[in-house]
Amino acid sequence: MNPFLELLLFLATLIYSYLEAFVKLFVPVKRKSVSGELVLITGAGHGVGRATAFEFAKRHSRLVLWDINKHGVEDTAAECERLGATVQAFVVDCSKREEIYSAAEKVKKEIGDISILVNNAGVITAADLLSTQDHQVERMFEVNILAHIWTTRAFLPAMMNNNHGHVVTVASAAGHFVTSYMVAY
Repeated sequence: MNPFLELLLFLATLIYSYLEAFVKLFVPVKRKSVSGELVLITGAGHGVGRATAFEFAKRHSRLVLWDINKHGVEDTAAECERLGATVQAFVVDCSKREEIYSAAEKVKKEIGDISILVNNAGVITAADLLSTQDHQVERMFEVNILAHIWTTRAFLPAMMNNNHGHVVTVASAAGHFVTSYMVAY
């Protein structure tokens, strides 16, 4: 394409985007209601997963919480119940594909089809690349990447059949910082 036309198209797109953003400042987008939605959150025992569970509980969602830490996920579940949500808590090691698939089948049979999946579980190693042991690197990949694939594969087909659902993947800036540190070191 002609460089002049490319520049013109870029500028038109840029101007349109700024105008759209300006309009949205004064005309807010209507928020989707998640009341009654069945939401599964991995890594719900602490941190971002726990905070996410609280927000969905405040919005009257039905919750399915997964975490490897039994005490953490039970505490989160109890607090969400105090906020008025219906909650089921499961101890699931998201580094194990078979455990994810087994827990997913149990959820589908006993509770129903998940309509919002929040892939939040994650692990990080604070050491630099050369100090990180092989099993730690493997665990990071199993939980931070593969688990997201396995949970999505477990729940996405029902969402597609129902023509209703959302998959949310949470990534941490801390992970980016550590990865950058590992590479830059």
